[in-house]
Amino acid sequence: MMWTTPCHMLLDDYLPNDMTKISRLSLKLGCWALLLAALTYYGFKEMTTRWVVISTTFTKNDKPYGGGDFVVRDNQAFSLKISGPEITFKPTEQLKDPEVAEPTEAWMNSSAERLNRRTVTFLRGPVDAGLIRTFQQPGQDAAWWYSKDWRTVYVSTGWMDYKAPNSANGQTPQTTKLWRSGDGGQNWAQLSWQEDHNIGQLLFLDPQRGYAIGWGPHVWRTADGGQSWQEIKVPPLANVGKPRKTFDAVNLGPDGLLHVAYYVDKLGEIQASSLVYRLAWDQQDFEQEAVLPQQTVVDLQSSPDSGGSYSLYALSRLGPPRNWDNPADKGHRIGAISTWTNGPRPDVRQLHTFDEKLMLDGLSVGKQGVLLVYATDASGEGAPRDLTFISNDSGHSWKQLDEGAAQGGYFDPDTNTQYALFAYTLKKRKF
Repeated sequence: MMWTTPCHMLLDDYLPNDMTKISRLSLKLGCWALLLAALTYYGFKEMTTRWVVISTTFTKNDKPYGGGDFVVRDNQAFSLKISGPEITFKPTEQLKDPEVAEPTEAWMNSSAERLNRRTVTFLRGPVDAGLIRTFQQPGQDAAWWYSKDWRTVYVSTGWMDYKAPNSANGQTPQTTKLWRSGDGGQNWAQLSWQEDHNIGQLLFLDPQRGYAIGWGPHVWRTADGGQSWQEIKVPPLANVGKPRKTFDAVNLGPDGLLHVAYYVDKLGEIQASSLVYRLAWDQQDFEQEAVLPQQTVVDLQSSPDSGGSYSLYALSRLGPPRNWDNPADKGHRIGAISTWTNGPRPDVRQLHTFDEKLMLDGLSVGKQGVLLVYATDASGEGAPRDLTFISNDSGHSWKQLDEGAAQGGYFDPDTNTQYALFAYTLKKRKF
C-alpha cells in the first residue's frame, strides 16, 4: 500500500468550498488519523512477518541431521542436540526382498538399541562455515546453560538402558552426569553429581551461582560453579504424586528470584489452582507469590528488564490438567495469558484467552512489551499447523501468524530477535 498524495491536498481537491473551516479541519484530521492507522497496521505486519535468511546450510554437515537447541550471536553459534545413531542400509543386490529395505547391522532393527545409542552433542563455530563437535556423551535427555559472554557452559546428560528390566517401582533407572566448560565449550570437565538425581533444567545467575531442577520435583543450589550442591525444600504439595513429577513451569527472574509453578487440587482454602512460589538467593524457603484459580500453567517467563521492577507472564490452560487415564480427555482447554509484577503482593491480571482447539506450546517475553505465544492447531485435516501469536503492547492486542513446520528455534529477549530453523535454512526476524 503506497500513499503518494498528502491528506490536505487530497481533501482540498474534493471538499466543497462552502464548508466551514472547522468542518474541513475535522475531515483533514480524520484523514491523517486514517493514514496513521494504516501505516501502523502495515508497519506491524511488515515487522512481524519478514524473515531474514542467515544460512542455508546450518548444521548440514553434522550427521545424523538435527537442529537441536541453538543460540546465535553475530556469526557464531552454539548448538546442543540429541540424535540417534546413523542407520545405514544394504545395497539392492544384498536384499532378501528387493522391495524391503534392510539395515546393514542387526541392532539397527531394535528400537531399544537405537534408543540406547542416542547421544548428546555440543557444537560450536561460525554459522555459515559449519559447526564442530566439541562434546559428545550417551544420552536421551539433556539440559544446558551458557553465560552471556559464552565462556561458561553447563551440560547435563541423562541416559536410560532401554534393554534393562524396570526396577521395583516400575521406573527405568536414569544415569545423570553433569559437565562444565570454562572456555566456550572447547574443553569440558565432569562435575561430581549423584547419578540417580535427574536434571531437567539448569538456571544460573552467573557462572558460579545457579540451580539444578529435576524429577520429584527437586531443587538444588550451587554457589561454587557446580563443585557442591545444597538441596532446597520445595513448596507445599509440589512433590505429592508420581515420583518423577516436575514443576509445570520454572523461571529465573532478572533479579535472581527463582519462580516455580505447579497445580494443586487443594491447599487450605485454595482449590483446583496453580500456585506460583518464589525463592530469593539468600533464602532457604520458598514463599507464595501468586494463585491462578482453575488454571494449569504451561509456561512462566519474566520480562528482561533489570531496573528493579519487571513483569511475569504465565501461559496456562483454563481447568485441571489433562487426565491421561481418561481417553475422552483430549487435553483441549481454553488458553490464557496472565501477568503481574514482582512486588510483595502482586495483582494478577488475565490479558487474553486463546481458542480451546489450540495446544499451547510455550511463551517468549522480550523488551518493550513484545510477547510471543507458540501453539499447535491439530483440529483440522492434514498435518498440524504451527502458529505464533504476537503482541507488541504487553498482551493487549494480538496477531496470528501461520509459521509452517520449523525444526527448532529460540527467542533472544535482550534484542527482541526470533530465530527459526527450517530444514537447513536458518532465519531471523527482529521486533
